[in-house]
Amino acid sequence: MFRLPIFASWLVLCLMPIPGAMAQQPSDTVAADQALMKGDCRGAVEGYLSAGMTDRNPRVIERALQVSRACRNLPAASKAADRLLELDGENVDALRLVGLVALESWRLDLARSVYGALLAKPDVEPDRALADLLPELAEGDATHAAWLVLREVIPREGVSGQTLSSLARIACNADDLNACLALVQAARAKGAGSDARTIRMASAAFAAMGQEETALTEANLLVQGDPENHRFARVETLTALDRLDEAREELLTIERESTPGNERVAAEADRRLALLALATGDEAEAERRFGARLAADRSSGESLYYLALIAERRGLPDLALQGYRQLIAAGAGLPPRVRAAQLLLARGDREDAMTQLDQALRGGRVDAIEVEIVRSRALFDAGLATEAFEALDRALDRFPEHPQLLYQRAVLLDADNKTTEAVKALEALLKARPGDGNIQNALGYTLADRKRQLGRAESLIREALAQRPDSAAFIDSLGWARFRRGDKKGALPLLERAWRLSREAEIGAHLGEVLWASGEKAKAREVWARSLVIAPESKPLRATIERLADEVRKTESR
Repeated sequence: MFRLPIFASWLVLCLMPIPGAMAQQPSDTVAADQALMKGDCRGAVEGYLSAGMTDRNPRVIERALQVSRACRNLPAASKAADRLLELDGENVDALRLVGLVALESWRLDLARSVYGALLAKPDVEPDRALADLLPELAEGDATHAAWLVLREVIPREGVSGQTLSSLARIACNADDLNACLALVQAARAKGAGSDARTIRMASAAFAAMGQEETALTEANLLVQGDPENHRFARVETLTALDRLDEAREELLTIERESTPGNERVAAEADRRLALLALATGDEAEAERRFGARLAADRSSGESLYYLALIAERRGLPDLALQGYRQLIAAGAGLPPRVRAAQLLLARGDREDAMTQLDQALRGGRVDAIEVEIVRSRALFDAGLATEAFEALDRALDRFPEHPQLLYQRAVLLDADNKTTEAVKALEALLKARPGDGNIQNALGYTLADRKRQLGRAESLIREALAQRPDSAAFIDSLGWARFRRGDKKGALPLLERAWRLSREAEIGAHLGEVLWASGEKAKAREVWARSLVIAPESKPLRATIERLADEVRKTESR
């Protein structure tokens, strides 16, 4: 989903003329303009929406809708979309905008109706309309909803291979790999799907499905077809297949065999070797390579970030903070600010920590919702639970009923041992967004993890998986629910598949625990060791290992 950066977009939207309505602006619009200039997002939304609900000019309500989206006010955007549909329901651009808001608000029936009407218009060429629409939906919060709608609305026979290839990208990003690959095949049958992006996508999908040789065949097509621009496609596929030793050997070969005048390839191989060393726990090699790259001024910002991260992992917070501050001063994005804020909170400097996050919002380059989620998590992890919830409440005042913020509140409630409140919050969110697989999974996992309503928990997760059959998180949830129901044998293949799809530390914690409970303690330790290399700071992982180690100590002391 494309997002207008909130602060950067205010002035742009404020200065947008309303055709046919400039002679006499409603007082609500004037007040909204003033609010926007002051940075009062909520006041601006209320003013524009009030004007748009009474003015018959569709451009007035369209402005309200655009400002509502930019300000991430989904209830106001939804209300404005309904009004725009009423006033200008035959306009193609209006239908496209209404459809986007319907997806963001999880109003899937409305989205199906709107997109169906748009594509059915006699003056609309589907391929041209979809060429504008699909790239915007391929990534972001609305991708999952977009796939559930568009897979039903877009006629496979009536569109080009290029459109099918674009739709395949949405399917892949919505964790429906079989559908993704079927669409790639259909696109190729129509003479499309031979572009580099589609081949990369197919290679990644085959790798995720465990079809190793087919994945490598796709990657080889890229390398052979355009070795200059896709020299590392095979390395990327080997990495996705977790064949890391082979990936390293290929990178070393590329680095060694790079010819004079082709230093760019050697430098990129060096960069990837540094990242691979860090991912496999070889901090000394990663530090050596990133240090050399920093000295040579090669991707110096990235090198400095990872050197600071290595220092942090080695228990050198002052050195790490120094590196993050250098990056912040140079205008880096959110990641170094988050790490810096966490370090500052750990040493009790709350004011400076919050300043780092507040400053990230001022340039309009980052997602304000993401910043507020990071803020609440950092405060909570620092032992400041009350302040974490207060921060979320302030964010919800600015971004009313935003589902990501409400979801984060439920997560923190559960982490704060307020599971009953967390479940109520997720139930309310699911009622507002019925059938949203992300919320179904979250609620099902929470119930299963706390050993509550295990039958319902599993049903919720299975409903979510029907929407996103290849989601590592959803598969992990189902495996964990089976384990909580006493089915170790049924849980194990699910967790192993989730682990193959995504080497996330919490999935590793779950897989290791089920292996441990099944008597495969050596394999459990192996998975945990790998998980600790990937995310040494993971609290769920460390808590699992320490809990089971404590059980072993108690058993041995008897």
